[in-house]
Amino acid sequence: MITRYGKPSGPQLALNQGFFTGNERFLQQGRAINEVYARQPTRKNCKNCDHPLRGQAFAKQGVAYGICSRCGHLNGMHEDTDAFCATVYTRDCGESYAENYGASGEQAFQKRVADIYVPKAQFLCDSLNECCESADTLRYADFGAGSGYFVSALLAQDVREVTGFEVSEAQVRFGNAMMGQDRLRVHPLEKTVALAESVEADVVSMIGVLEHLQRPREILAALRRNPNVHNLYLSVPTFSPTVFFEMAFPSVMQRQLSAGHTHLYTESSLNWMAKEFGMQQLAAWWFGTDMLDLFRDVAVVLEQQAETRGMVEAWGEMFTPSIDAVQVELDKRHLASEVHMLFQFGH
Repeated sequence: MITRYGKPSGPQLALNQGFFTGNERFLQQGRAINEVYARQPTRKNCKNCDHPLRGQAFAKQGVAYGICSRCGHLNGMHEDTDAFCATVYTRDCGESYAENYGASGEQAFQKRVADIYVPKAQFLCDSLNECCESADTLRYADFGAGSGYFVSALLAQDVREVTGFEVSEAQVRFGNAMMGQDRLRVHPLEKTVALAESVEADVVSMIGVLEHLQRPREILAALRRNPNVHNLYLSVPTFSPTVFFEMAFPSVMQRQLSAGHTHLYTESSLNWMAKEFGMQQLAAWWFGTDMLDLFRDVAVVLEQQAETRGMVEAWGEMFTPSIDAVQVELDKRHLASEVHMLFQFGH
């Protein structure tokens, strides 16, 4: 079992400056999506293990949340219906969602690949090399590939056989143009299960994707049935201190538990998932942005008030040098806002 902790926060802080300057706009967009979500039918079973849900743990931005008594997964207490997903990903607020995860221009694209996605690809390849076989000889399929950032990062690791699958035609066109080769393919959203059952790949990756799927259990079951797929590489958001910061700072844009993130993983719910779907955990990289989120929360609130606005710069000078050191202590306790995990299927 390979375990890694921590990741430098500088690149993420630089990329997320828009969250500071555009706080009010992003906050209102999140609230609008949550208003739609709160009108959906009640969720009766855990998104992760399908156990009946009982009781509300807390509410945030008008949305109720409960913790599964069996696997410990944090669930929004409403279903992410077709209508809700259309609002988040394809129309209305969908443009702002894509804006959060996009990069315009080749220079911005390559910088995002290098700063954010290459470390993820390196961790995957290093882990495969140590636990399985030579990473550059394997076939890769990236589900929910977006504009191809992770696909591009894998190519930088000398991986030869890699294909990204994405439902957005616009992102596929953009990503292929940025990479200068047709590595991304469009597939219908309703065909995702069929793709998981039949894709010819040794390794399937889902970077920030599983939490957005309407029926993640069906995808996991389909991958398990696929004899080609031996490894699954996941990156998922977790129930971490950032959720509590969001409760305490309601006037700041909510990043972790809002909008498209209607549920969050925990270490126990990931362990349950691995056991249920016959997967052995080979590697885990725990790193979060909880301290970045706290830094942003305080900075935005200071800026919002005339009497404290002059302290924003002093806050940055005081707190920024400590972000990584404090964060890694959370990471070591598996309290990070994000975890990357590599699994092996026991076909």
